[in-house]
Amino acid sequence: MSIKSRLIPPTGYLLVFESAARLGSLTKAADELCVTTTAVSKQVKNLENFLNIQLFTRSKQGVQLTAQGYQYLQRVKEALDILSEETKILDNSSTAVTLNLEVGPCFMHFWLLPKIEQFRQAHPEIMLNITISNERHIDASEHYDVTFYYATIATANENCQQIFAERIQLVCSPKFLESHGGYIDLQSIFDQPLIMLKKEMSFWEGWQSWANKAGLTYRIPNNALMVDDQVAVIQAAINDTGIALVWDWHVSELIAKGELVSVTDYMEFQEKAYFLHIADQENNLAAKTFVGWVQQQESGYR
Repeated sequence: MSIKSRLIPPTGYLLVFESAARLGSLTKAADELCVTTTAVSKQVKNLENFLNIQLFTRSKQGVQLTAQGYQYLQRVKEALDILSEETKILDNSSTAVTLNLEVGPCFMHFWLLPKIEQFRQAHPEIMLNITISNERHIDASEHYDVTFYYATIATANENCQQIFAERIQLVCSPKFLESHGGYIDLQSIFDQPLIMLKKEMSFWEGWQSWANKAGLTYRIPNNALMVDDQVAVIQAAINDTGIALVWDWHVSELIAKGELVSVTDYMEFQEKAYFLHIADQENNLAAKTFVGWVQQQESGYR
C-alpha cells in the first residue's frame, strides 16, 4: 500500500491541529509554533478539507473541538507520542556513551542493582558496562572509567570521591532473632551461630576489629558457617542461618524492608572508606555524572 493511499495528512497539519486543540486558540498556537495566525488558520482548514470533517467550532473566545475533532485528536496525540518516543530512542542509541565500571559484588548486588533503573531512566544517554571484581581493591584501576575501591582516606586524591564511611555492625534475620528470645548476648557472641568469611583480608575491618572496638576478646567461634564472599554472608543471614558482620551500606535497604534486623548499632572506623575513582577527571563527563548520581543517592552516608 502506497503512502498516498493510506490517507495520511501532512505532519505539519497534525502539529498545528494538536497545538490549537490543546491551547484552545489559533493565536496561541501560532505563538507556540512561531508562525502567523493566518498560517495556522489555513493549515487547520486544509486538514478539515483533507478529512472532510469540521474539527473546530470558532468563536471570539477561541476554538472548541467538535465531537469528531475530539475523537481525531486522541488518535493524533497517540501517533505523535509514538513518533516522539521512537525518535528519542534512535537518538539515544546513536549518541549513547559507554561507561565502563568496575565494582565489588556487594556494591553491585545490594546497592547498585536495586537503584540502577533510576539511573538508566535519568540518563538514557549513558550505557553502563559493568565488571564485577571478586575482591575489594586497595588501588584504583586506570583500565575502567570508574572504579569502586576501598582504601585509607589519607591515600585518596582529587580523582577519588568518598562514597561510604567504614561502618560495620552485626545483623541477623527477624526469625533468627525471635528464635533466640529477641535478644543476642554479646558477651557470648562467639558461642552463637555466626556466618564468617573463610579468609578476611588483612586490610579489612572484620570480626577481630569489631571485637576490639566492642571491648570483647576475639576467639575462634564454636559454631560458624564459613563462606567465600560477603554476598553469601548476607544471603545466609537473610535465610536465618546466623549472625553476620556487615557494612551498613550493604544492608540498609534489607533492614528497611524487614529482611534483616540490627543486632548492634554500627561502629565507625575513621581511617578507611569506600571511594569511586574517575580515571579521566577532566574529560569523562559520563563518569562524573555517574559518580555525582551515586553521591546524591548516598548523601546521608557521608
